[in-house]
Amino acid sequence: MARLHHRMPVILDPQDFDWWMTGPNDAVEQLLVPCQSNWLDAYPISRRVNNPRSDDADLIKRAA
Repeated sequence: MARLHHRMPVILDPQDFDWWMTGPNDAVEQLLVPCQSNWLDAYPISRRVNNPRSDDADLIKRAA
């Protein structure tokens, strides 16, 4: 992901959702690790995604 952006959102394994929401702060920090690479797929999308007035499913379709 670093080649696309320098920041990354937290991507949790579904089994860790409850722990993330209810666990003590010092314990949930253990979840701040890179997610499995097979969970992500990068592909070009429409530049329309940059327009806040655009709001339809075509925004995430693979661009030509």
